[in-house]
Amino acid sequence: MNKEKKIASILNAIELYAEAGRKGEGKLVGQAFIPEATMTWVADGKITAVPIAALADALDKTGTEEVTYEVSDITLAQDVAFVRIESTFSKLGSFSDMFTLAEQADGTWKIVSKIYHAK
Repeated sequence: MNKEKKIASILNAIELYAEAGRKGEGKLVGQAFIPEATMTWVADGKITAVPIAALADALDKTGTEEVTYEVSDITLAQDVAFVRIESTFSKLGSFSDMFTLAEQADGTWKIVSKIYHAK
């Protein structure tokens, strides 16, 4: 797969993440992330990491909302990638989200981890 197609597939995974937030549907998280994925953040100097199911649960509880984002960085190294976005969730706030992704055998990309900073 050429670089442009890889980037398009990577951005598809990021869009699925955003769509899960827009629709308030945690099940969409499973389409963007691998089941073993984690979500990490720092609050008051304490690092917290949770299974990605915690994000799915939170989105189910939040319900529909407006979600916008801008891609600020994509780094691609063959079958792994890093993506940073600046996102705004109308109910949850604004974030710097950083994702690591990996390419599956079928050429699709899945998010392996998410770490974020709440602005």
